[in-house]
Amino acid sequence: MNILIKKTLMKFKKTFHKKNENIYLSKIKYDVLNFISSFIKENNFSPTFIEVGKKFKFSRARAGKIIAELYELGFISKGESSHRKIRIDSEQLVSIEHLNFNREYSVKDLRR
Repeated sequence: MNILIKKTLMKFKKTFHKKNENIYLSKIKYDVLNFISSFIKENNFSPTFIEVGKKFKFSRARAGKIIAELYELGFISKGESSHRKIRIDSEQLVSIEHLNFNREYSVKDLRR
């Protein structure tokens, strides 16, 4: 397993407590994550939920739900701002580049 993916998965230990828990990264989560990453690199600030929704042609609420799931998985962080609060640190950015969609990542591997 790639060391960067393993580091990212280590962050999930607190979220996932079952022995055989897997993290599934769907195509839409993968695409949203890459959009957020690219947006931040290009603009030096994060997109709003509305901007994410417009990009993928779904509602602000749906964008918020997907972003909340990415936060729970540890792929993004939250900032203090109420408007543009999506944050990605340098370690998260590097791990995003090594992820694949429609793939399960086992949390069990981290406990060895």
